[in-house]
Amino acid sequence: LQRIHNDGLRETVTGGSVCSACYSYMTGRFQVERMSVIPIDLLFAVVFFGSCQLAGPRGSTSVIDPAQNDIIVDSRDQIGAPELIGRIPDQGVTEEDSIAPQESFQQASRADITTLEIATLLPNGGPPALSEFARLIEEGVEVAVAEMDKTLFNVRITAMDNEGDPGLTVRLVRELEDSKVKGVIGFLEDTSLEVGGRARRTGVPLVSPTARSASRAGPGVYSLEGPDPVAAAAIASYAHEYGYARIAILHSQAPASIAEADAFREVSEALGLPVVGRYAYEVGATCFGEEIIAAQDALRAAEIAALGLDEDDTLDVEMLEPVAFFLPIPSEDVEFVAPQIVHYGLDTLAIDILGTSGWTDPQVLERVNLRHTTGVVATTAVGRTEEGARQFQFRKAYEAHFQRSLVSAVPAIGHDAALVLLEGLKSGARSPEEIRLAIEALREVEGVTGIYSVVDGRILRQTEVVYIDDGILVPIG
Repeated sequence: LQRIHNDGLRETVTGGSVCSACYSYMTGRFQVERMSVIPIDLLFAVVFFGSCQLAGPRGSTSVIDPAQNDIIVDSRDQIGAPELIGRIPDQGVTEEDSIAPQESFQQASRADITTLEIATLLPNGGPPALSEFARLIEEGVEVAVAEMDKTLFNVRITAMDNEGDPGLTVRLVRELEDSKVKGVIGFLEDTSLEVGGRARRTGVPLVSPTARSASRAGPGVYSLEGPDPVAAAAIASYAHEYGYARIAILHSQAPASIAEADAFREVSEALGLPVVGRYAYEVGATCFGEEIIAAQDALRAAEIAALGLDEDDTLDVEMLEPVAFFLPIPSEDVEFVAPQIVHYGLDTLAIDILGTSGWTDPQVLERVNLRHTTGVVATTAVGRTEEGARQFQFRKAYEAHFQRSLVSAVPAIGHDAALVLLEGLKSGARSPEEIRLAIEALREVEGVTGIYSVVDGRILRQTEVVYIDDGILVPIG
């Protein structure tokens, strides 16, 4: 891999070894590309054909008719394999010389493989927390490229820094389009993805690991995050099967939260599960008492009416019908909402809490008091409940590539964002429109953080319904 840094330093790293560095002038970006290391002995190219054998002293070549020797080199034989080397008569050919033709042939074959350029556009020079997140995303992209089957094509990564600046994002996206990159990974924030998508002139595909604004950025723009109406529908089906008598909904006014609330309500009502109240709060709000109390009152009023009781009547909690409060809210809001749900006593009134993937986000499970999330039923990506083979494979690839332990979950997100683009390129698509169509045909792509399909231009993970128990995700059913 070769990195060309903003200060012009070119750093070459192969296979975790330490290599020499040289200087090359370049401004505003660095590149990561796979470099071929050619042994000095192969500066003299050696070419052979299936019916010929190469032999001769170091530094020279000769072609010997196989008829003059009792050797037949079958196309299934691998030059350099121990059993084949043992069959070559002693003609002054060292084992190192006999392996050289194979290496030279492989070098020639690799030269014929197409090299495709992709790019990352991340806020490396932005605020410290964001720049560190960007660095980890970039690491995941590198691992995804390193895992690629090099017989298909080589990939060169151009890394650009938008410093978290929307205006700079527009300029860099257009520069990347002019350089004929096949796709761009990055755009961590909603605004960045929107302005980047709208700035395009050729429709180069953009993939974000985190932004929720892909639907507003134009065709050919994708994100691993965003509304998941399928997950919301799965929770509605669970609520019906569980036997809840009625539901109230609380959601953010953010488009993704609204879309999930819409999907839940549509499926619930189709199944005959009444939604007795729907409440929305402003994006960025931190106090939700008014909405929580309104939902609680709506559930209580509907229950009193169903049981034919008066407001002043008392009823043991054990006699209450099962009801639930559905909150399809983003992960950053769970930290504020969850404690307030407990504060207003919903857990003591036999009101269960249902949610979507915001509740099962790893950072939520790590930061939010376990008491505030235990008992919540929500959705998560299939495979999240335990480390499977794909997660183990990624950990192994990461540690081999960087020669250090994997200690963060963030690189896996970067890996999967890159994987979506690389899978689209595997089809042979090369123009922006061909790549867009190839990406939108992807089904059940197994990433590290989930199994992905692209449906109606939107990346969706396969999800399952889980119960949160002291920070542990327990599959239901």
